[in-house]
Amino acid sequence: MELLVSLALLVVGLVIGFFVGRFFQQKQGAGSAAQTEKQVKEILAQQAQHHIHQTRQSLESIESQCETLKQQIDEYETLLEQSSDEEGIKVPFYGEQATTYLRNNLKGSDKSKVNRVSDTQPRDFANSGSGLFVGGSEQNNAEKQ
Repeated sequence: MELLVSLALLVVGLVIGFFVGRFFQQKQGAGSAAQTEKQVKEILAQQAQHHIHQTRQSLESIESQCETLKQQIDEYETLLEQSSDEEGIKVPFYGEQATTYLRNNLKGSDKSKVNRVSDTQPRDFANSGSGLFVGGSEQNNAEKQ
């Protein structure tokens, strides 16, 4: 009988130990899940702040570009108004001056070329024999025979 009571107490202890272990395990899992959730929230908050910072920088850049564009449009409008008001004042067109300048330079370069027209032929083709062609054909025939 003592053996039966000790086995019953052993089984009861194992059942109680099983439930206590399970309870502690759930408690630790819940604590670790809470800590993981807290870390994820911190990371998301940092990412959100970084995103907001980048968005503000982009917005400031776009605003500065818009201001520059507005200034350029205003300057263009004032330029158009000035040109319509002052029809006598024109922006000079240098096409005619450039054309005459180029024509004068081209004519000057043609004049700088010296045209050499010679009445004499080169020495090898002169009327009198010179160089390799000196001598008569009679001498060459005599040498051949």
